[in-house]
Amino acid sequence: MKEKTTASAKKARKLAGFASAYGMQLSLILLFLVSFIYLYWFGNGVFFYQENRCLFIYSGEFFRKFMVKPGGLLTYAAIFLTQGFFSPLYGSLLISILIILICLTFKAIVKRLAGRVSFSLLIVLLPSVLLLLLQVRYEYQFQLTLGFFLTAFWFLISISSWGKHSRLVFLFLFPLFYYLTGSFALIYLGMYITYSLIYVNSRQRYLVPLILLGYAVVTFILFKEIIFYQPLNTLLGNPLIFNESRRLTIYLVIFGVLFILYPVFVKISGLLNSERIKNVIPIATILIVFPLLVIILVKQNNTAIANVLKIEGYVHKQDWDSVIRHYERTRAVNVVSQYYYNLALSEKGQLCNRMFSGPQSSGPFSISLEGNREQAFRTIYFYYGTGLINEAHHLAFELMVQHGYTPENIKMLIKTELINGNYKVAERYINVLKKTFHYKKWAKKYEKMLNNPQLIKSDTELGEKIRLMPGEDFFITTDDSKNIDLLLKSNPGNRKAFEYKVARSLLEKDIIASVDEVSKMKALGYTIIPRHIEEAIVAYRNYAKESPDLGGLLLNPETERRFIQYRSILNDYKGEKSLIEKYMKKSEKNTFWYYLQFSTISTDFMKSRPADRSIY
Repeated sequence: MKEKTTASAKKARKLAGFASAYGMQLSLILLFLVSFIYLYWFGNGVFFYQENRCLFIYSGEFFRKFMVKPGGLLTYAAIFLTQGFFSPLYGSLLISILIILICLTFKAIVKRLAGRVSFSLLIVLLPSVLLLLLQVRYEYQFQLTLGFFLTAFWFLISISSWGKHSRLVFLFLFPLFYYLTGSFALIYLGMYITYSLIYVNSRQRYLVPLILLGYAVVTFILFKEIIFYQPLNTLLGNPLIFNESRRLTIYLVIFGVLFILYPVFVKISGLLNSERIKNVIPIATILIVFPLLVIILVKQNNTAIANVLKIEGYVHKQDWDSVIRHYERTRAVNVVSQYYYNLALSEKGQLCNRMFSGPQSSGPFSISLEGNREQAFRTIYFYYGTGLINEAHHLAFELMVQHGYTPENIKMLIKTELINGNYKVAERYINVLKKTFHYKKWAKKYEKMLNNPQLIKSDTELGEKIRLMPGEDFFITTDDSKNIDLLLKSNPGNRKAFEYKVARSLLEKDIIASVDEVSKMKALGYTIIPRHIEEAIVAYRNYAKESPDLGGLLLNPETERRFIQYRSILNDYKGEKSLIEKYMKKSEKNTFWYYLQFSTISTDFMKSRPADRSIY
C-alpha cells in the first residue's frame, strides 16, 4: 500500500514539475485552441455583426475623419482589420492571435516586475481570459481589444530598463500615445503611476508620476482648447466607454481598473511566493482556469442571437433557400427570425404555401415587425420586397445619416436609386463601394446598369421590384396592413403584396377575411390556390357549411382528404394537445388548421419598451 502511495506521489510530482516547466507553453496552446474553436464554430456571428457595422473605404477623405480626435486612428486600424470579418476563419485567427499576444505581453510585464513567482501563470492568463470573454459578446468592438493590447505593450516598454533618461524620453511621448489610443491613455497613466508608487524606490517614485500627471493635464488642455476642439466626453471617453450597452460600459470600467491595479496584483503574487507551492500552482491554474473558461463560454452562448445573426447573414446574401432551411431546422422561436422566414418565403413565392412549416408564435407581428420602427435596418427589407421602393430608400438614407456608411445601407441606396432612375446619385454610392475590399465586385455589377434602363428592367431582382411599385405615390403610415391595402389599390397586380395581406389574415386567424380574397386570385394570374389558403377554405366550409367564391379556381381534393385525416386524429385523442403532439405527423402539424386550433400568439415583443425589442 505504501509503495502504491509513493508511486502516486512521484507521478503527481512529475506532473507538477512538467506543468511548472511547460505550464506557460501549454496554457498558450490551450488558450489559442479554446478561442479559435469557440469563435469559428459557435461565436462566428460576432464577425458578421461587426463587419456590417461599418464600411472601410480606401480613401483620404475616410482616413481624415479619424484624424480629428484622439483615439480615431485606433478605431481606423480596427475597422481596417475587421473588414476581413466576412470570413469566420480570418476573424477567428485574428482574435485568437491577438489574445495570445496580450498574454505574452503580460508574461513579459510579470517577468520584469517580479521574476518567477508562484502565481505568475494565473495573473498572466487573467487579462487574456477576461478579454476573450468580452470579445465574444456581439456588442463588444474589436478596437477595444486592440486598445487594451496597445496599452499593455506601451506600459511594458515604458518600464523596460534602458536607462532613466531614455525612460523619461519615452514618458514624454505620452501625447502621441494619447492621440493614437484616446481614453486608453488614461488607463496607461493609472498603470504607470501605480507601478511607480510600488516598485520605484528612489526619489523618482513620486517625481516621475507628478511630472507625467502634469504633462497629461497640459496635453489634455492643449488637445481640448487648441488642437481638436472636441467636447470633454469625446476626449475622455473615446473609444473606451462610448458603447450602446450600459452593461458593457460597466464591464469596461471594471476591466480598466483591473489594468490600473495590475502592478498591485503582481506585487501581491510576489509576497505569496513559496517554494512548496510553486510547482503546484501552474497545474492547478490550468485545471481550474480552462474548464471554467469553457463553461462560461458555453453558458454565455446565446443560441437565439446566434440564429438571428446566421439568418441575417443569409438575408444579406439574398440566399433565401438557406434562410428557410435554417429556420425550419432550428425552429428558432423569436419574432425576428420569424420575420426573416416570412420574408424569404415571400421572395421565393411560397409565403401562403409554406408559412406554417415553421413556428409562427408571433402571429401577424412577424409579417413586418409592425410598430417597431426602431428596427428600420430590418423592416427595410419588407418595404423593398413588396415594391415600396421609396420607403425603402427613405429608411436606408435615414440609417446612413444615423450610423454612417454600412454595406447594407449603401447597397440598398444603390438599388433604389437605380430603380428610380437617379443614376448620378447611384453612381456616387457605387463609387463608395468600389473603394472597399469586399464589395468592389458587387459595385461593378451595378455600375454597368448606370444610364441603362433596359438592363435594369431585365435584371431578375430590380426588374421585378419595378413591376411591384405603386402606380401612384401615397403616404406611408405606421400601420403596415394599411400600407399593403394602399399598395394593392395603387397596383392591383402586386402578387407579393396580395400574399402578405392574406398571410396576415391567416396569422390573425381571420378565416373570413382570408377566403374573401380568393375570388381575386385568378385575375392575379393564379392557376392553383396556395396550400394554406386552401386549408382556410376547407376550414371555412366545414364550420360555415357553405362554399366561398373561388373566382373560377378549383380546390384540390387532396386538401379535403388531409382535413378528414386531421379531424380524425383530433377525435381520436379528444383534443388533448400533448397526445396530438405525440402522434400527429409533422406534415399534419405544418398546417393552418393546427395553427388555428393550438397556436397562441405572443404579444410580449410589441408590449416591450422600444429599447428591449431587439433580439440582440
